[in-house]
This record gives sequence, structure tokens and C-alpha cells, in this order.
Amino acid sequence: MTPEQTTAKTTASTTESPADVAIVGGGPAGCSAGVFTARAGLETVLFEHERSSLLKSAHLENYLGFPLGIQPAQFLDLAREHAREAGCRYRREAVVDVWLEGSEERREPEETRQAATERGEPASERTFVLETDGGVGGTEPSRYRANRLLVASWAHTDCLESLPVTREPEEPGPVMVLPTDGDGRTDCEGVYAAGRITSQHHQTIVNAGHGAHVALTLIRDDRPEYYNDWVVPEGYYARYDREVPDGVEEISIAERSRRKAKGIERMAAVFDDESVKDC
Repeated sequence: MTPEQTTAKTTASTTESPADVAIVGGGPAGCSAGVFTARAGLETVLFEHERSSLLKSAHLENYLGFPLGIQPAQFLDLAREHAREAGCRYRREAVVDVWLEGSEERREPEETRQAATERGEPASERTFVLETDGGVGGTEPSRYRANRLLVASWAHTDCLESLPVTREPEEPGPVMVLPTDGDGRTDCEGVYAAGRITSQHHQTIVNAGHGAHVALTLIRDDRPEYYNDWVVPEGYYARYDREVPDGVEEISIAERSRRKAKGIERMAAVFDDESVKDC
């Protein structure tokens, strides 16, 4: 980092309140994570540079629920629509740099933790600043702020150089990955990682599942009382003389029928689209 960059970082200001979660990567892991964090009520902004490695595949044939497969581009369109429908703010911008607000230099993880402790600064009060390339047609970088960061972009760790997070080369190649504790936490407080960037297998369904797993870790770190993302019939918990747990939604028979009809209608429109048949 140059002195000019450091000065820019420490003097930059923004009036935008920080999001609860920023997700870097709009592939299967990132979109899956975004669905869970947004549905849990965490304000989530998802950044997508539109270069998902899934697009290298000719046809996606091992994702459960598509017996004859689905075109990768179509699958990604549906995944991103799902994330937006869940409540994610979607940004077609590549994240080029991330740093801790107020930090003047990169420190190793233990040094950062010690400095924060000496200041009496809880991890939950730290804010990450994300700088992007401005997106398609953008002329200047954009900046966003978030309280937690979830990285799910394969082979895209250069943007993390200003953070005190460990990166290491994946064997046997030169690609840098992020080691985690097994539940997606890195050694930098507030930074999580999911999918291929943590050396998960390449398969789409594996990465989507891992994105959900890490999102639930993040949610429970923020809200320990959170139970699950589950929709149940109205009165389900009353039958067991229990309160409805945090994260569970009860719906009526009429609402269940309405959601079923909407789901069928949307998917029918997707697969009847002539442009889909030509891709």
C-alpha cells in the first residue's frame, strides 16, 4: 500500500450506514450465503464481478433438483435472483480493496487483536470499508461499509491484502486460499470465508451448501438465540406448547397455497422462455 493510498483510506468519509454483512462473490457460495443472511434479517450487500468459475462448465448436471441438468448461466441467473428476492442489495462491482475503518497500516492478526483490546474495541463495533471498481460503466471507485465480511470469490484474495487475515497457497497450485476454523471463521475477527476460496471441492452443490453453512455461523455469532431458517404450518409450535423460535416463520394454509402458486408460476416462466432454449 502506498502512502497516498493510506492517506486516502484514513481520511475518506461516507454518510452511508454500514450494512450488517458484505459478501464478496456472487457465485453459488456467495448467493447461498446471501439468501440465509438476508432472510435472517441482516442487511446484506452482495458484490459480483460476473466472472464466476461455474461459467467454465458446459452443462451443470449434478445439482440436486435438476435431473437433466441446467445451463450454468441460467443457474447463476436464478441464484442471483433468489438472493435479491431474499433481500440482498446486489452490486455488479468488483471489490478491489478492503480495510478496517480507521486503520493506518496492515498488521498481523494477533497484533490487530491486541491493539483492538487495548482500545477497548469490541469486534462487533469494527467496520470494514470496501472499495470497488465502480462496476460496468463506472468512472470512479465506489466505497461501502459493513460490520462483517464474507468472502466467497474463488481466486480473488488480492483485495484482502490490507486486512490482517491469513492467506496461503492451495496445494498444488499458486492460488491463494483462506484457512478457516471449519465453520468459516478466519483469523481476522469479523471476516468469514466460504466455497472454493477455503479449498472446498469444485462442485456447485458443495459450494452452495458451504455458503449456507458459513452464513449460519455468521448469523449465530451475531444472534446466538437464532434457531434456523424454517417455514412451518401455523400452530406447529403451539401443539407442543412452545414459543416460535427466532428464525422460524409460521404460515397459514392460504399463505402456503399462495406461495406454492407463485413458485410454480415463476419457474414455468423461466423454463418457457425462448431465450433459455437458445443458450
